[in-house]
Amino acid sequence: MLATNTYLTQDIFDGKSQAVRDLYELLVDELNKLGPVHEVKRAISISFNNRRPFASALIRNRSIKLVLRTRHRIANSRILSTEHVANHSFDHTVLLDSKSDIDEELIAWLGEAYQSSK
Repeated sequence: MLATNTYLTQDIFDGKSQAVRDLYELLVDELNKLGPVHEVKRAISISFNNRRPFASALIRNRSIKLVLRTRHRIANSRILSTEHVANHSFDHTVLLDSKSDIDEELIAWLGEAYQSSK
């Protein structure tokens, strides 16, 4: 289950829209289904860790920039950018601005990222 931190929630969401808060809650609900996940506050983002970090969320006023790490490059128009970070690791950035963006495809990518972080 996702480790939550009340201070973190209050701090990171100050001044953000209710829609972004709801979007984040949906993302967290989906992450909870993957298995043990730890939420870690970073300077400008929230990191989601299994044994190692597998995703991070940058909370913006009306959207979330989600970065997920996989072992291969994902070729998809939803991916805003891809960065090769290690021999077999790629960071993919996806913009989430509505609940419909958290769909089966994204959940599958998150599942893959989660599994590769074990």
